[in-house]
Amino acid sequence: MKRRDFFRFGMALGASLTGQRAGAFAQTPEVTHLPGTEGSYRWGRDLALVNAKILTLESAQPEAEAALIRRGRIVIVGSNEDVRARAAGALVFDAGGQVVVPGFIDAHCHMEVACVAKALQPNVHTPPLENLGQITDLLSVWAAETPAGEWIIARGSFGLASRVPEQRLLTRQDLDAVTEHHPLIVFSGRHVAMLNTSALHEVGLWEPDATPPRGAIVHRDAAGRPTGIATELYYLLPSYSTDKVKTALRAHAREMFVEKGTTSISTVPYSSNDIRADLELQAEGELPIRIRMYYHVPQMVSLDDPLATGFVSGVGSDMFRFGGMKLFVDGAGHNGMGQSLEDFKWTQEELDDLVHRAQAAGIQVLMHVVTSGGVERAATAVERAQRAGGKPHRHRLEHGARVETVETMRRLRDLGLLLTATPSEGRATRTTPRYRTLLREGFDLIAITDTTGTVPGSSDPLRKIAYAVGTAGEGGGAPAGEELTFEEALRMYTLAAARGSLEEQDKGSIATGKLGDFAVLSADPRGRPMEELFELRVDATILGGEIVYER
Repeated sequence: MKRRDFFRFGMALGASLTGQRAGAFAQTPEVTHLPGTEGSYRWGRDLALVNAKILTLESAQPEAEAALIRRGRIVIVGSNEDVRARAAGALVFDAGGQVVVPGFIDAHCHMEVACVAKALQPNVHTPPLENLGQITDLLSVWAAETPAGEWIIARGSFGLASRVPEQRLLTRQDLDAVTEHHPLIVFSGRHVAMLNTSALHEVGLWEPDATPPRGAIVHRDAAGRPTGIATELYYLLPSYSTDKVKTALRAHAREMFVEKGTTSISTVPYSSNDIRADLELQAEGELPIRIRMYYHVPQMVSLDDPLATGFVSGVGSDMFRFGGMKLFVDGAGHNGMGQSLEDFKWTQEELDDLVHRAQAAGIQVLMHVVTSGGVERAATAVERAQRAGGKPHRHRLEHGARVETVETMRRLRDLGLLLTATPSEGRATRTTPRYRTLLREGFDLIAITDTTGTVPGSSDPLRKIAYAVGTAGEGGGAPAGEELTFEEALRMYTLAAARGSLEEQDKGSIATGKLGDFAVLSADPRGRPMEELFELRVDATILGGEIVYER
């Protein structure tokens, strides 16, 4: 984002938040509110939720029959009689004995990117496609229907080479055969890319002396020409217009998030156009989901830009808040061809300075780490910021739950760092989160979807919860002995996620004074065999007392 665009957008954002209820930045567990009005936008209704099995996640009152929401916030959690007696004028939602839980909080996703991928980009996932020929055939059809000169950005599965019989990635020559009239890039995940010649020219990486972004790898042949295979190039691509992003969000945000019981997200958008699209759709009543937005530094803006606005983490409304910044400490953790490496994006000194200045300004930092060296650099930066006089802060290590040793867990815990996990299915490896060990070591573990459009169906918290409850042999993904109960896994997507977003005063459990956000489940998950958890669905999503989805 250009500096003038950032400040123009920052002013518009500030104006849109004027008069809204704002949560103050929290450096410690004590969280307060700045003055403001109660409720926000159109999602702040009066609702009497009755005849339910409410799992509150509050130790003082673990279960209840009913709840009353006034102007978007909970005023009673109790019996049917208590709520009906004070429900005059409120819409009544009879849950019919179904289980009701707090609305899910996706504490790290890329909603705009995921919706754009589904609406505007070729889907070359394997499966359903079975080989490289089917991929290039589909891309050829797409190229024939795309005006010359326009980018074609295709999205595919992680580990593409291992998923096709050719056991390799697409080369520049493969993609040049598809089209020479469009810049064409195919992603395996978001970190590994395959480009045609036109795309390599467009991103400025064709010449032998071209300098890729720090930590990126551009593979070249013996003559110095790019093979077409590279890593860490996603943020060199052009952004979509605000209107196109709005079209994508209209088409897919509800099905991917709202219908899954998700009432709040922390999103890392791609560009300022994504943020404008979010704000405009919320104002138009078409995006019923609470957003906490994190700038990507330095891909989207430099650190100096958000510092200059004076915004602190948490400023905003009940519907849209500034969360802070997300950065890559490392990236894929490999070179795109199967060779492990620590692809650092910052020197230790640069990272130290960035974390220290962000912390001093009241800005939460989400740090992407997938290598042991990345974890060490992030921990060192936080440690040095605290020694320099910075107050303790809830900075986060994204994917940090994959840390391997208990000794490292304890160091991170003692620094106050929060860890996130992305539960998935499949055989447990040494980097699969040790869920129960992390809880035993004192972490309030946060589960995220990290949805980008790479893994179809990955935005469903109920499915992610099931993965953490069962081992691979049961269809889940937890190491043997590290499985969680349903209630423990539920907490990762509710109360722990709220705390990780500095919002536990408003979200994450069902209690008086909190926002009236709920997910109504299709069945009671407690005591069910693990495999039946995959059959759970959300029957209704309630946002601030407004029924925004009902199956």
